[in-house]
Amino acid sequence: MAPQSNSEIMQLSRKYLVNALIPREPIAVKRASGLLVEDYDGNVYTDLFAGISTNNFGHCHPEVVEAVIEQVRKFMHVSGFYYHMPEIELAKTILQHTPSNISKVFFCNSGSEAVDGSVKFAKKLALRENRTGSIVVALKGSFHGRLSLTLSLTGQRKYKNNLGNYANYPGIVHAPCPYYYRYGGGLSAREFGERCADEVADIIDHYTSGDVAGVVVEPILGEGGIIVPPDTYLPRLSKICADRAVPLIVDEVQTGFGRTGRLFACEHWGINPDIMAMAKALGAGLPLGAVAVSERVDNALEKGDHFTTFFANPVVCAASLAGLRVLMRDRLHENAAIQGEFMLKFMKELENHPKIGEVRGKGLMIGIEVVEDKESKKPSSETAEKIKLNMLKKGYLIGVGGVFKNVLRIQPPLTIDGETAVKAVHALSDSLKNL
Repeated sequence: MAPQSNSEIMQLSRKYLVNALIPREPIAVKRASGLLVEDYDGNVYTDLFAGISTNNFGHCHPEVVEAVIEQVRKFMHVSGFYYHMPEIELAKTILQHTPSNISKVFFCNSGSEAVDGSVKFAKKLALRENRTGSIVVALKGSFHGRLSLTLSLTGQRKYKNNLGNYANYPGIVHAPCPYYYRYGGGLSAREFGERCADEVADIIDHYTSGDVAGVVVEPILGEGGIIVPPDTYLPRLSKICADRAVPLIVDEVQTGFGRTGRLFACEHWGINPDIMAMAKALGAGLPLGAVAVSERVDNALEKGDHFTTFFANPVVCAASLAGLRVLMRDRLHENAAIQGEFMLKFMKELENHPKIGEVRGKGLMIGIEVVEDKESKKPSSETAEKIKLNMLKKGYLIGVGGVFKNVLRIQPPLTIDGETAVKAVHALSDSLKNL
């Protein structure tokens, strides 16, 4: 007999799946559509987390579903040894919307693979330019994945505990995080942004061998706590890298495809990276990642340098193409900017609450920092969990993240409407009152 409840499915999960999985919510999903998720106990939730900022176009968008069905009827997998049109059409579509210096695309299966491939390409470029590329600079507080190299790049200890050398890829150096709320130290936001960027220059020039393959940054740090850098940070960092001919690798895995109110978050600061890592929303609900590179990087690559069995899986490419058509036709990135501005404006009022340290974000990527008290700014992960549980009881799914696990993450599908946004803000305000 098939399981009929959340608890039955949770028991089966504990019986058959490894212990390594993260702690999960007590929800077993039965179906999902648009903004709504239904579990096996009959509960219906409004999704304000979008599968970790992935379901940008909503759950099971009809056009994405039809595109998948149509492609499945043709062929599902042929491997990267053969050509097919979905991969060409998708690459062309992506390149129509990336910064102007980006010219080629490699497809993979996840964000971790995309970041890993980005660093590999940067190291190959270094060798082509008669450098060893032994050093890669990342940021404290960052998150780039859970495989060995990407875990080493990740600037958070909690993901690396008891993993030893697996999470210690050689040559990784971490620069200061542009986390103004917590580390501003009395500086203005402008000064702090410049100082954080200058620290990267100092690391390159004085505290490494100087042979840097690349600098890896998230335009907005997602898992780190929705950390939006000061406006002076990324432009200055980009110039620092350009002046030293060091490739700038932008991790748009979480921020890409409309999430922040622009198609890519780097557009907010006019950045032209050498390499872009993408995933999450790119697959429109299916696993897909990509590495997009400049001509300079592409010219350093040789046939056979990189490959995966599931390169540009045609079914996933079809889903992605359908999702991107919806994104552009319905201008969902513009809706993200409008609804995000509204939600952020009213959530800013929550800063009057003694347990809320800061509300920040861009578009529909909003973080709410929960603290013990405003004076000490001591992180309160326990209170953040209570608020998340209150929201769950009210029928809303939100996330909790951050370096200290104390940041509420509001990242709904970009299809959210004004009425739903208003109700969500009121529910969050009530959840705080119910603490």
